[in-house]
Amino acid sequence: DELHRPAFPYKFKFKFDGCPNGCVCAMARSDFAVVGTWKDDIKIDQDAVKGYVGGEFAPNAGAHSGRDWGKFDIQKEVVDLCPSKCMKWDGSKLSIKTADCVRCMHCINTMPRALHIGDERGASILVGAKAPVVDGAQMGSLLVPFVSCEAPYDDVKEVIEKIWDWWMEEGKNR
Repeated sequence: DELHRPAFPYKFKFKFDGCPNGCVCAMARSDFAVVGTWKDDIKIDQDAVKGYVGGEFAPNAGAHSGRDWGKFDIQKEVVDLCPSKCMKWDGSKLSIKTADCVRCMHCINTMPRALHIGDERGASILVGAKAPVVDGAQMGSLLVPFVSCEAPYDDVKEVIEKIWDWWMEEGKNR
C-alpha cells in the first residue's frame, strides 16, 4: 500500500509561461509557476499610439479584422480596461505609471506596435494553484514579484529547494 500510494505528498507540478499572457495557464494549474515578466517601464512609441488612434494600425494585431466595431477608441478599449488604472491618455500622449502596473498585458496585446515590455527581464514566481474538482479552483499566490532569470538559474533553484523542504512536511497527503 505504501508503494502504491505513499504517505507523503508525492506530486509537485511546475509550469512555465514565457509572459503574463498565461498561454499554458501556469498561474492556475500548478504548484509552482514561473512567469516571464519585466521590471522597468513599458516602452511607448507615441507615433505608433497615434497610428492606432488614427486608424493606421488595426488593434489587437488585426485579430478581429473581420468584425466592424467602429473606430478604435483608446480611452474605452485600452485606458479604461486597465485593471490597475495606471494609464492616462490626454488626447495626444499616452502615459503609464509603472509603479501601479500589474503587467496584465492587455495594453500590449491591444497595441503591439506601440507598446513593448521593458529591458530588465526576469520572472515572477507563484505558488499554490490548484484545479481540483472537490475543493474548487485556486489561483497561485505571488511569492516572488521579480527574480532575474539567467543561467545557471540559482535564484530560482534556491526558492524551489526551500519550498520542497516545506512541502515534504506540510503538503496535503493523498
